[in-house]
Amino acid sequence: MRICAISPLESSTSKEILHFLGNCDHDLVVLPGNAKNHPSYIRVSKVLKSGVLAFVETGSGKGRLVPWLVSPMQKIKMPNQIFATKPTARNLDRLQDIWPERTHRICNRMISFAICGEIDGFAKNGLVKAGRDLPYDILVNPTHTMRGRWNHLGPKLENLSAGTAVVHVANNNYNHHEVTTNVRIYVSGVVMNRKNSGGIAWSECEI
Repeated sequence: MRICAISPLESSTSKEILHFLGNCDHDLVVLPGNAKNHPSYIRVSKVLKSGVLAFVETGSGKGRLVPWLVSPMQKIKMPNQIFATKPTARNLDRLQDIWPERTHRICNRMISFAICGEIDGFAKNGLVKAGRDLPYDILVNPTHTMRGRWNHLGPKLENLSAGTAVVHVANNNYNHHEVTTNVRIYVSGVVMNRKNSGGIAWSECEI
């Protein structure tokens, strides 16, 4: 399957994002976590080509953001984000409970979505913390703003991608293309190339 992750600049418009999405012919396109310039999931579904699925999170206010997996023909609502950082055992239990609803078959691959700080449910070595179980075939991590501590996050994503792919994508709140950590796809520990198209940075892989 072919995956594309896109990271818009903070100054990018919804129209520009929709135009980019409408030209994608990947099996899965991943937007970052919700931002004020993102189009709604309904508008996204209307511009996608047949056979393309997109992750998009829309809504307003903490706890009211809803993640969606959409295509021209379907709109799948997923459970919202469970925790932002430093998960407790109870947080991890809750994430484990809703994990099947965050996992979807696309092109005979099982894609699991860990939203923003939920990636901290995994330790640096790639194991799930507190002995919990979050199985995945391919792991996608849409994030609201760019993360720090890449000395920790980078090796974690590399380890999680062993034998598969991990997608990490965030909104570019720095609003320029000199940054490199807003969109990273790892395939078996190797970072895929990052490209720019106008106000959008993107990366892709085939796996």
